[in-house]
Amino acid sequence: MGGAPAIKNINRAHAIESKVTSEPFDYIIAGGGLAGCVLAERLTADGTKRVLMLEAGRPDYTNTFIRIPAGILRLFRSVYDWQHETGGEKACNGRNIFLQRGKVLGGSSCTNVLLHHRGSAQDYDDWNMPGWSSADVLPVFKRSQNDKTGRSSKFHGKGGEWTMDEVRYQNPLSKKFLDIGEAAGLGKNDDFNDWSKGQEGVGRFQVSEQNGERCSGATAFLRKALRRKNLVVRTGTMVRKVNFDNAKTTSSVSYDLMGDDTCKKFNAKLKKNGEVLLCGGAIASPQLLMCSGVGPADHLNSHGISVVSDLPGVGENLQDHPAAVVSYSTPKKGVSVTSKLRLFGGTNPFPVLQWALFKTGLLTSTGCDHGAFVKTDPSLPQADLQVRFLAAKALGPDGMTTFTQFRNTKKLQDGYSFQGIAIRPKSRGRVRLASSNTHVKPLIDGGYLSNPEDLATLRNGIKLGRQLGQRAEWGVYKGTEVYPGNNVQTDEEIDEYIKNSVHTANALTGTCKIGTGPDSVVGPDLRVRGVGGLRVIDSSIIPFIPGGQTGTPTVMIAEQGATFIKNPAQAPKSDILVSEVISGSISDPVAA
Repeated sequence: MGGAPAIKNINRAHAIESKVTSEPFDYIIAGGGLAGCVLAERLTADGTKRVLMLEAGRPDYTNTFIRIPAGILRLFRSVYDWQHETGGEKACNGRNIFLQRGKVLGGSSCTNVLLHHRGSAQDYDDWNMPGWSSADVLPVFKRSQNDKTGRSSKFHGKGGEWTMDEVRYQNPLSKKFLDIGEAAGLGKNDDFNDWSKGQEGVGRFQVSEQNGERCSGATAFLRKALRRKNLVVRTGTMVRKVNFDNAKTTSSVSYDLMGDDTCKKFNAKLKKNGEVLLCGGAIASPQLLMCSGVGPADHLNSHGISVVSDLPGVGENLQDHPAAVVSYSTPKKGVSVTSKLRLFGGTNPFPVLQWALFKTGLLTSTGCDHGAFVKTDPSLPQADLQVRFLAAKALGPDGMTTFTQFRNTKKLQDGYSFQGIAIRPKSRGRVRLASSNTHVKPLIDGGYLSNPEDLATLRNGIKLGRQLGQRAEWGVYKGTEVYPGNNVQTDEEIDEYIKNSVHTANALTGTCKIGTGPDSVVGPDLRVRGVGGLRVIDSSIIPFIPGGQTGTPTVMIAEQGATFIKNPAQAPKSDILVSEVISGSISDPVAA
């Protein structure tokens, strides 16, 4: 079932789940990704609440390829990946676009490129949401952070679980890129999370690493919670439905086991005033809501699902960071990170030994931890483009190709690449059901490039990548353009190249949007509208995608959610109107 291997001892597996579900829980967390890990730690800390976490993915978040940052090259399209695809993107010549999502405790924090970005203060002020302004969320970001870099205490915290550090390796090409970016007039930025200034500039990107290893939601938060008797974690479990009583309040969760051909369902019950917390992310959370009867009524009816709450916004507003690549080969041999990882057509043992003994060297890098934020139009209020520099030649114009094909490529040419990312995209997609069965992957329309402004941003990113890649300062490293190639010159040709190669930067958000209007799914306290005892606490609640990677914002969202659950008086009201807050008719918008 669900592509999982068959369970060997099905009777024993059933007995375990029957025992797990014999007693009710205070909280049931549906999804063991980054947000779920934060909630599991925070809600079990005082020992008074009984918590169940249900995760469909694997339990082995300590797998060596997950722990090693460069191990990401082995994780895409693996057993640790849901391997979603969009269907026939209209603005991308009908292409299906691959979406990597983590299928393991820790979720995509175990399979991402580790970049520790929050976006800008303006990103959160633009939510226009009580309790979620930049002034509200900055202390929350700092609370969970453990800054190892010594940056300003005004914007960074120490002593938390979510570690931010520098990568313990710097390739010569990456060093050269920083000099070239500054010489090209991009400016310099030594802290992209410093909200006292703009994001623009070139610099090193900080990462979520602890002593040269990946810092995931599972290692940072869940691992210590697993020692507590009041937390039960079940992996290989697919949540099928959230159940409601006659008052439209959650009563239980139905789930079954991955790999169980009998499809036997188990019912995990809630204690009185208990809550179900959806933490499946921007694809799985709206899918589960709709399978449970919460979503657009017409769509639910078409799948034979009884409507509990007609919420048209469920599954809408899907956002992602689209990306396009410029890549060069270089005549200098043995300089790129990819060539350094190969020796005689196989894995080079020396970087592996360096990481194993000292937790240093090129394996501590995912490859894209240098870059820049850029305004492609000076009149823009914020940067619209992120450039991620990679000290490697791309294996194909679709930037995900290098990650997915590296393990099957014995000999790799040296080179360098620029991945341009539209970090504040205007395009919107949606998630819809293919079936009322959550084992069946939903239908995803990424909406990539549906707004022409995103195409223009990426076109400008291609032009900027070419300008940087051809500068004389590269010296002996200066190479020959491979992608898009010399046959791509006009704007029309560049646009066609982008449409045929645009790919995800893995930052999916927005499908259970926070708000107070009719298109919102959750209110400012993260409670799902129209029902009781149900919240969504993950990246899907983000109304406008921030201009930076979304892992660290997801930690902040989960911290907020845990606070609201444990201390209801600190939660913003869900029934106030944003217009009333702005006008001042409500003097204390965060009062109980």
